[in-house]
Amino acid sequence: MTSSHLPAYSQDDIKQTLLEAGVSGTVYSLVMPESEAILSEVMDGGSQGREEGLLDLYREAWTQKQDALHETYFERWIEWSSPVVSFDASRFAFRYPTAGASEAIFKLMAEYAAQTSSFEPTIAIFDGEYEGFPAYADSLGVNVIRYARSEWREIAATVPPGAQFWISQPSAIDGMVWPHFGEFAQLLHDTNPQVELLPDLTYVGNVAREYSIALDTPNINQFLFSHSKPMGGYYHRVGGAFSTQEIPSLFGNKWFKNLLSLAWGNAMMEHFGVFDLPRKYASLQAEAARRAGALLGIEALAPADISLLAIAPTSEADPPALQSVLRGCADERVIRLCLTPSLATLIDPELGGEAAASLLARWKEAGLA
Repeated sequence: MTSSHLPAYSQDDIKQTLLEAGVSGTVYSLVMPESEAILSEVMDGGSQGREEGLLDLYREAWTQKQDALHETYFERWIEWSSPVVSFDASRFAFRYPTAGASEAIFKLMAEYAAQTSSFEPTIAIFDGEYEGFPAYADSLGVNVIRYARSEWREIAATVPPGAQFWISQPSAIDGMVWPHFGEFAQLLHDTNPQVELLPDLTYVGNVAREYSIALDTPNINQFLFSHSKPMGGYYHRVGGAFSTQEIPSLFGNKWFKNLLSLAWGNAMMEHFGVFDLPRKYASLQAEAARRAGALLGIEALAPADISLLAIAPTSEADPPALQSVLRGCADERVIRLCLTPSLATLIDPELGGEAAASLLARWKEAGLA
């Protein structure tokens, strides 16, 4: 992400102020004991042992046995996500393993930009969306238009024909499942069928309550997912893209993929259902929000749907550090904070690293421990 797209909360002074309260503006992946235990199991080769299990994945490349190893990962993701995500899997026949969501976002935008010659390529987003969307678009010379999400009914018909509308669900804007996703998808198709809708499902697996995402409108031809946030796998760089048509720039990914990360992702989904981990840590999310709210003077800070986040109403009296983490359009604006530093410390101070000791001391001093 280029410096022009770095948010205010990335500045050192603001970042430190937030970190002292056990939060951050950037949404960081939470490495859980489960994440590490499954990695150790995969590294040991599981029941087959390292020689016949993990190491065998890498041998005999000339047989091309590795070419199909990502197919199991996608089939498992379809099954794992099915309590939440519904779509016609046969329609999305092209499936590509990617280095998290970022590679998928960049490659899909690049393909789109390269194919447009009769009009200006344009990415449309709601105000406050994931910063990577406009950053990648800008790096490719693609125009970006922002819309107020509260006006979704009015703006559907105004998106330039041929544009792509990128959207996260659950939403990176406020950490909540956006209740109008399905209505918006259908309205966008009905009023503006030349606009494609591209859902980013990065936070599927981060929500404890039941909800659903239907990807059945004809304007959804591609979508992506990641294991970074739901499984604590940011540095494993594992995720994928589904498409109804071939994506040439991702074709080589059937060869150039991370077998260890795919094996880890498979094992995580095998051991933990789409709701299991956020439900297990829901009480700690609430406690982390309570403690961070007390240290920051935000009584209304409450857990978001996304298990890593907490949100609160905003006011004109918010100090600069909180002004820097405001998200969304004017009539939906909230304070959005990532709880990962506090969550890691509450789960196990060892996971909290060097910052855990000072955070524990602040909690004790404030009577929060």
